[in-house]
Amino acid sequence: MKLGWVVNLLLLLGVIGLGVYVWHRGNQPAEPSYKLSTQTATAATKISVALKKGGSYALEKRDNTWYLTAPIQARADQTQVQRVLDLLAASSKEQMPAADLKRFDLDAPAVSVTIDGQTFAFGTINPLTQEQYIATGSNVYLVQSYYVSQVPVSADRMLTHSPFRQGETPTAFTFKSFNVTQKDGKWTMTPPPAQEKERPSQDELNRWVDDWRFASSLSTQTAADKPASETISVKLSDGKTLDFSVVSKEPELVLVRKDEKLEFHFSGEMSKRLLQPLSVKEAGRAGAS
Repeated sequence: MKLGWVVNLLLLLGVIGLGVYVWHRGNQPAEPSYKLSTQTATAATKISVALKKGGSYALEKRDNTWYLTAPIQARADQTQVQRVLDLLAASSKEQMPAADLKRFDLDAPAVSVTIDGQTFAFGTINPLTQEQYIATGSNVYLVQSYYVSQVPVSADRMLTHSPFRQGETPTAFTFKSFNVTQKDGKWTMTPPPAQEKERPSQDELNRWVDDWRFASSLSTQTAADKPASETISVKLSDGKTLDFSVVSKEPELVLVRKDEKLEFHFSGEMSKRLLQPLSVKEAGRAGAS
């Protein structure tokens, strides 16, 4: 009986101690948090990037789509732009006046990003916290160092990886030897393969069209003047027609979107998937043999 009383007393003391700890933590002053900007990513319309080693580029949002405007005019990778804009949501536990900038390598920053008139200069890394000094406005902040890795070091790295713009929906594909067309919500291939078993099913055609719609290149560059083996025409739901030149099929697929003068590089596997709707069945038969 006496032992049970002692155990209950110890449990009570433990509960009291836990309550005191929680109360103490709840009454501790909150760590300071300083936002680097009052801007929002959705409202941003212009970005410019300057590099200490030379080179710069600029972007502008038009009709909810980001475009490179210098040194080249081209559609930008929307995801990569959003990574740069993450900087607007950055916060810091430390804020200090922007004085003695040389101490933080901010007198000649390696990278400067300007978003709608607000400039963010990237300085050195703090060796103790591994955070990076960023100067903006009249202050210097310490933030996580990954923000600088979100900023591409050249305009080419900002080029889109998608052959289609947002809102462009294919309704027909015209190749040199066959067509794939949508009618009443269904896709058909003409001329159809001679053998019934070789004809792609509706599901296979749907997947093939999705491969085109959501294709993402390994790399993109401005198109050079190269000979093409064929041209693929893609009709869109708004009646517009796009032409893609097939510059190479092996060891990688290289497509040039003519109206944008952009060159998309895909893997050899994507060459099989995009250029022939029967590739899935052919691959299956090869595996079975």
